[in-house]
Amino acid sequence: MERIRNWLLPALLAIQQLAFWPGRPLRDGDPVGAAQLAAGLGAAVVITAALGVRRRRPVAAALTVEAVLLACVPLPLPDDATLLHAFSVLVALYSVAVRSPARRTALVGSALAVAEAVRAALQLDSAADVGGEILVNCALFLTVVGLGRGRRRWQAGRRAAARDLARAEAERGRAATTERRRLARELHDVSAHHLTSVVVTADAALRLGDRKPELTAQALEFAADGGRETLASLDRLVAMMRTSAADEDSALEERVDELAAGFARLGLRPAVDVAPDLAGLTGPVAEAAFGIVREALTNALRYAPGAAVLVSVAVSGGDGDGAVDLTVEDDGARGAAGSGAGSGAGQRLGSGRGTVGMRERATALDGTLDAGPRKDGPGWRVRARLPLGTAALRGPASRHPALRGLDATDGATVLSVAAIPVFAVLVERPADVWLSCVPALAYTLPLLWRRRAPWAVLCAVLALAWLAPLGLAFGLLHRDVALTLTVTCGAATCVALYAVAAYAGPARVTWPASGVAAAGLTLSAIALAAADGISDLEGQGGYGLLLFLVCMVGTLFLFPLAALWGVGAVVRTRRDRIRAIEDHVLAETVRSAVVEAYEERRRIAAELRGEVLRHAADVVAHAEAGDLKSVADGARAALAAMRDLLAALREVTGPTAPETSPTPVPTRSAPPKEAPPSPPRPPSLPRTRTAKAAPATAPTALEPSE
Repeated sequence: MERIRNWLLPALLAIQQLAFWPGRPLRDGDPVGAAQLAAGLGAAVVITAALGVRRRRPVAAALTVEAVLLACVPLPLPDDATLLHAFSVLVALYSVAVRSPARRTALVGSALAVAEAVRAALQLDSAADVGGEILVNCALFLTVVGLGRGRRRWQAGRRAAARDLARAEAERGRAATTERRRLARELHDVSAHHLTSVVVTADAALRLGDRKPELTAQALEFAADGGRETLASLDRLVAMMRTSAADEDSALEERVDELAAGFARLGLRPAVDVAPDLAGLTGPVAEAAFGIVREALTNALRYAPGAAVLVSVAVSGGDGDGAVDLTVEDDGARGAAGSGAGSGAGQRLGSGRGTVGMRERATALDGTLDAGPRKDGPGWRVRARLPLGTAALRGPASRHPALRGLDATDGATVLSVAAIPVFAVLVERPADVWLSCVPALAYTLPLLWRRRAPWAVLCAVLALAWLAPLGLAFGLLHRDVALTLTVTCGAATCVALYAVAAYAGPARVTWPASGVAAAGLTLSAIALAAADGISDLEGQGGYGLLLFLVCMVGTLFLFPLAALWGVGAVVRTRRDRIRAIEDHVLAETVRSAVVEAYEERRRIAAELRGEVLRHAADVVAHAEAGDLKSVADGARAALAAMRDLLAALREVTGPTAPETSPTPVPTRSAPPKEAPPSPPRPPSLPRTRTAKAAPATAPTALEPSE
């Protein structure tokens, strides 16, 4: 299919050219020399071959076609021999505009314009004809370049959408795995810090209790404290896994507020500030921002429980299409939540690698993340910048606001429409060329903003349509110049009408545009006719004739303008449908990733509540009851259940390499000024005797986390 698309248009152009010449002279019996026939056939073959590779090598194809046309000038060939080949230059230039950068397109277009000017100078005798030919070629080249750049922008948007979808698919594929690994690290820390110590201490106290009875009481106290710490740690971990899948698919502000409320119940003092433009944000950027906020609040809970935390989500870049600036900072203070047994658990809950996960979320969206101590005081600050997706190609942010969003397509449209009156006046009345330039630019300059404000541009063009009738009525313009400017205004109105249909909204909103354009052009045309023959109409009851002309001309204008509006509406409908499909597929992919991660968290939370938490609660109950043997058995059972859960997680995710970061990741530690209260320590035991007394089968530690 691709090969057919490459060769179909060049073959059709070559067939039409050969049918026109030498086909028509041969059919009419006119003589065609053998040299002429060979030159014409050779030019057709070379041009067709060049156009056949225009998609792969557009610049070479365009230059080859133009070189063949220049080479045909000194040959004894009639003008008809290359008449239709001139369209091949436009086809090749369109391919250059679609498939090459803007600078290369400008260079190739300029080279083709110069070459066409040389060819016109060699073929035409009159300077006016040469100038007119140059203007026509420039207008055609600018139009083709504008169309090509628009097509390139559309293709760039589709490629960006495909990249977003591929990235979402990849995120979906690793969503559950990432969640398993993160939770495995958290569970490993809990078990390694608490349950293992309880098992070792209880077993040692049981073996040495006969010789040192005081160890039993110390071991029971340590087991009770360690069990409470384990319960507190696991309760916090389960609380962070209770967000429903539906909530994760809701707006960003709602999710962040709910998350902050959950951490407030755990002892933090969070404050949330979300920009109004981002309150309803959903999709990959919202998911990444939410994940970063969750990790940052978790780190604050670990290292500064009870601290005041500010979560700020703002937008930068202008017009809501730049990037999300996310900041989470705490004051490093330790409130009431930082005391007691729960504090110790809060300090040790986690592996300390949360910054790596946050950085991965940011870099997955081509964003950045920085984390480190605050420079303006105690505490910790996390800053992330997440692009809001690939927007349409637009000008740099340093431009004036009125010029943002403009590109080469807009300039090409303006110049190509403005070239119409200049060419016509140059041929008919060269002395009035400069006089026609000002109204022509006035008609066409509003077209620069046709995509941003299409209705305003259409109204501006229709209002400026009265320049030609007024200039003719006051004797400032010749009738030929005024008529040419009116035609230019009609062309500008067509462009503005198409922009209204394609960019102003759905068809049910823009359908009156064709009637408005027809009425405006009709009134300006009648005004021009009246200004030209007003003295003749006054004495002949001409106002009735004017009314008749208004109806007739308005009807003639309405049908082609309505057809043009229909084309724009169809283009908009097709574009919206394609984008809606892309957005739907992307949203479904992101939602699937969210659901898979949620289901994994829910499964792990259920297993924690069903086994590990039950055994940990038994440890506390037996310790309070003074049953050291049951304490050891319960702690060992909880540790075994935790180890089985970790083994199952590792079995599903598979072996992984140690996490690394391309840049040094700052490691957060507790504030140095206020040392956190020490966690309960096992009773002082003789080191050698403890080692001998520990049973060989007792689990003393878990395997290293992934």
